[in-house]
Amino acid sequence: MNTTGKNPTSADHVLLSELTVKTRKGTRRLTRSEREALIQMLAIKAAPEEFDIRSLIPKGSFLERIVRHFEDTDISYALPIMHVVMIAASFLTQNGACLEVPGVGRVLPTLWTIGLAGSGSSKTLASEEIDRIVSRGDAPSLNRLATGCTDAQWIVELHDNNGAFWFQDEVGKTFKSILTEGNYRRIKPWCLDVYSHKPIANRLKSERNKLVIERPYFTFHGLTVVDTWRSDIDITSMLDGFCQRFGYYVAVPRDDADLFDHFLYFEGERVELRRNALSDTWEALCAQDGACDPYTLNDEVLPFLRAWWGSLRKSWGQSALPASFIRRIGFAVLRYLMILHFLLGKSRRPIDVETADLATRFAEYHFVSALNIVQQYDQPNTSRIQIISDASTRVSEAGKAVTGREVSRALSKQQRAQFDKGEIAEILSVLNQIEEMPGLFDAASDAREKTSAIQARRDEIQARLLLNERKRNERRLRELRRGQGDMPATSRDLEADNGLEGNVVQFHLPMTGTE
Repeated sequence: MNTTGKNPTSADHVLLSELTVKTRKGTRRLTRSEREALIQMLAIKAAPEEFDIRSLIPKGSFLERIVRHFEDTDISYALPIMHVVMIAASFLTQNGACLEVPGVGRVLPTLWTIGLAGSGSSKTLASEEIDRIVSRGDAPSLNRLATGCTDAQWIVELHDNNGAFWFQDEVGKTFKSILTEGNYRRIKPWCLDVYSHKPIANRLKSERNKLVIERPYFTFHGLTVVDTWRSDIDITSMLDGFCQRFGYYVAVPRDDADLFDHFLYFEGERVELRRNALSDTWEALCAQDGACDPYTLNDEVLPFLRAWWGSLRKSWGQSALPASFIRRIGFAVLRYLMILHFLLGKSRRPIDVETADLATRFAEYHFVSALNIVQQYDQPNTSRIQIISDASTRVSEAGKAVTGREVSRALSKQQRAQFDKGEIAEILSVLNQIEEMPGLFDAASDAREKTSAIQARRDEIQARLLLNERKRNERRLRELRRGQGDMPATSRDLEADNGLEGNVVQFHLPMTGTE
């Protein structure tokens, strides 16, 4: 994407019309609908703490133990956590798990997720370490799709391995090939149909075997460098139906470690003990009762999810992500219900509000991530918008009319030099297109607001859950592992060294259906 020239003639020109996107026939300007979508996305800018995945990790859970395993590295916790989530999604998918929702039908746990991280952030190493843990001992193996296939090879691979796990490193490069190169072009329409489990087939005369996959499906996890993503995938591709079918997460650098803190990762004798303990727990999770059976919801879950969904109107409505992003991320909550319930060791019980609350928080993590990624496409202009937004806020707080003249006076001489005559008024005009967003570019407490009913409900649930979350989750994992036989001494010793609770008092939570 490039920017050219100056001399704007309208508000859209100031911000968006000068952007061009690459196509097979050359370059073109954004369409009106694309400009409107971008204007919506400029409404909220997420604060760094929105991307700290540790806020999503239940205390005492298997996911928290994964976090501990990566503490002695500088690897972003999002990378191993999301790979565990995707491995769990694929395990459930490949072994027949589904969610039965009356009237909706059967939902499969087929998440499609893309992670973006900085160059040199050990993306591949993080996923390889998780793969090493979940493939030890008697843990069930996962069927994986081959990568680097042309479209003719791809459909054969999926036909022979339907339901498998597609893990794609450097996913931006792969998607660029799918979107622009002739040998890959049929993968895009096929993926659009696979998302809804519609039949796909190869129909070229040159292909002797006419393959038909009646109900195609797979789980997908892609990783890429955040800076190269924007060069591989232009803004129109990001906004079309293909890229919008994926959930996104941003693996931000850790604030407690950096590159120079650790020369070697996973060093020392205790690393193997930790790996064995984690592998034992993963194996027990896979063997738990009901893990791969149809999942059901208790009576409170759908009302809870409806209230959460309604609360998004104020925080993520027309002034945030386009509806297509919001709808697909919202529907992915149903898939997260199964995955998180499984990872919490509760598969034998109906899915409860504790799991549903956690699933909605993962969805909101994907909201802020997707918005952040799209905002990066226009960093220079976004920065200029923020200058005007901040100045207009100061003018308004001073009790003055927010006009181009008053905003110009609120700028420093250096700031005013960045804008042509009339440009400030044009930017204000664009900002006025974003309705009911008083916290423009703020860290977005608004982005987390809930309606009073849902907030009160969630507060009550949270207060009860936090009292004994760690003890309940640790006890649940111990019981699962004891069901697998005696724990190895090394695993027991390791858990004791980590300070895990030994004597747990059962704590009933009738509100959430957990104990």
